Amino acid sequence: MSMENEGDALRELYDARFAGEKEKKNSMWKILCRYWFDDYVRKDDIVADVAAGYCEFINNINAKEKIAIDLNPDVARYADKDVKTIVSSISEITDRVPPHSIDVFFVSNFLEHLNSKDEIIKLFSDLKTLLRDRGRIMILQPNIKYVGGEYWDFIDHKMPLTEKALYELAEMNGMKVTKCVTKFLPYTTKSRLPKADWLIALYLKMIPVSGWFFGKQTFMVMEK
Repeated sequence: MSMENEGDALRELYDARFAGEKEKKNSMWKILCRYWFDDYVRKDDIVADVAAGYCEFINNINAKEKIAIDLNPDVARYADKDVKTIVSSISEITDRVPPHSIDVFFVSNFLEHLNSKDEIIKLFSDLKTLLRDRGRIMILQPNIKYVGGEYWDFIDHKMPLTEKALYELAEMNGMKVTKCVTKFLPYTTKSRLPKADWLIALYLKMIPVSGWFFGKQTFMVMEK
């Protein structure tokens, strides 16, 4: 399948999966960035969102320069005006982004879609090459240990991971894990938990206690 056809297929899949949810998801990400992710990004950082999707994270994070990378051509439509977009396969990222130019990569709910652990290992090696000194990779990742069989409810999920595998990825690349919340957010936005903005903010303020009850995704920060 060509990159263009693969991008079109992604568009159709995610439009169907998130039908009617885009506005609410964006509101949720505003709260997530304000009360959590902004703490891990400096205002003068250059931040790149890997597999940015509908750009909920990159549109709402506070940073000097923001880049959205995705194979889906719709990424340019959803990115705010201050966000640079790159429509590309992640395997070509080193051809599209200069080395040592990024302060923070954000990788959210993406690794499970790759075809093999070798692809995951290569991705992190590439991202490290593109990071500046003391650059960071922020990861938000479903943890198979806590999600269990629900992990396979989505047809495009292929690679199951735990927080221990993420630690090994960091070690393989000579990176230091500076933050790990093993049980962070619920598995999906389709969970039955209340999604009012004030409840999301309260949930984040109560981490790690709230995460131990409801968290099925792991949050990790690796530093170069």
